Amino acid sequence: MKTFATTLAALAASAAFASAVLAEDQVIRFATWDSEESLAIQEAIAAKFEEANPGVQVQVEAYGDGYDTKLAAAMGAGNAPDVMYMWNFPAYAPSLMPLNDFIAKDGEAMNIADISPALIDTSKIDGNVYGLPAGFTTHVIFFNKDLLAAAGVAEPAKGWTWDDLRKGAQATTKPAEQVFGFAVDAKPDPYDFEEFFWSNGTQYISDDGKTVEGFMNSPEAAEVLTMFADMIKSGEAVAINIGDQTSGSALFKAGKLAFFEGAMWNKGGIDESGVNYGVAVLPAFGTKPVKSAINASALSISKDTKQPDLAWEFVKFYASPEAVAMRKNDLPVRASVAEASGMTADPKLAPFFEMLAVSGGTTPAFLKNPEWARIQENLSAAIEATMVDQGNAQAHLDEAVSRSARFLK
Repeated sequence: MKTFATTLAALAASAAFASAVLAEDQVIRFATWDSEESLAIQEAIAAKFEEANPGVQVQVEAYGDGYDTKLAAAMGAGNAPDVMYMWNFPAYAPSLMPLNDFIAKDGEAMNIADISPALIDTSKIDGNVYGLPAGFTTHVIFFNKDLLAAAGVAEPAKGWTWDDLRKGAQATTKPAEQVFGFAVDAKPDPYDFEEFFWSNGTQYISDDGKTVEGFMNSPEAAEVLTMFADMIKSGEAVAINIGDQTSGSALFKAGKLAFFEGAMWNKGGIDESGVNYGVAVLPAFGTKPVKSAINASALSISKDTKQPDLAWEFVKFYASPEAVAMRKNDLPVRASVAEASGMTADPKLAPFFEMLAVSGGTTPAFLKNPEWARIQENLSAAIEATMVDQGNAQAHLDEAVSRSARFLK
């Protein structure tokens, strides 16, 4: 792998070459959903690109709230931005330009190997890459150091399992004080929840996106739901999203939760809460490999752009070490930047990168079937029903599979 410095040099040369061949007075439109500090950073990156490419202007369009509605309207009116932030690739893929040829041409020079394939795969459908990663989070376990110490529970160690977490949750639970060991969300985001299926050796739907029978209702799937239902029944965990809006994050920030499964978006609030906490990788189901959902954003190019080469130059610059290092509000998508910044050595950040390293080789269900949004409604109902019943996982999953059959024809 090239060094950080070598990659910077290669990309600087690429930018210089690009500036020599790009026409004067060109404008590219870049749509983003961010605001405030994150928007200011993106505007600074755009300015850096303009500086390296005289005669080029990047018009940053901050759509803010209602991003998808505004983007869809622009596309429908034939006025799509050249470059845009993207996450919902199944919905927008027909309007996006595959980047495969660009990557084949420039991948080595830009040291694309510095970007985890697991991140690139989050924007891939049927072999086509529709975006370059801009930011990401994996999922981890936040734990309350004080609650664990008071109960004599050891902090999570390398290779820990759900059995370990359950024992710790049981020891730290104090119902009279409204202190709970763990929080089970009865209405989880199905995208995130698939990490538990993967970690137990199954998935929601077949690789070809045509079959849920034997996957969504597999014994391994039922085992996952049963475990969480049992945790509620035994008192090891509190159920959230059943009859109230209390979140696991709120409980953890209040010092009332020993273990909390969350992501990078939770960390800022936890830091502000003053809770004495640590971060661990997700626990394993026995000896099975543990995997996390990967929530990633990317930069994509409109298929209707009149200047695809210039748009690619901007996307490529946005993924450069220089630009990645500027995005302080995101976990770096480049391994070299993560290491150079010290994040991979920070005990409260390293687990996010450790989870990324082991979470490749999986494809989220929503990338496999265009009807997934309708199928997952049945799955969500099965998860919620199991948590409410505190059992009957297999029956609820079988019903979800049966109800989903009509979307798979």
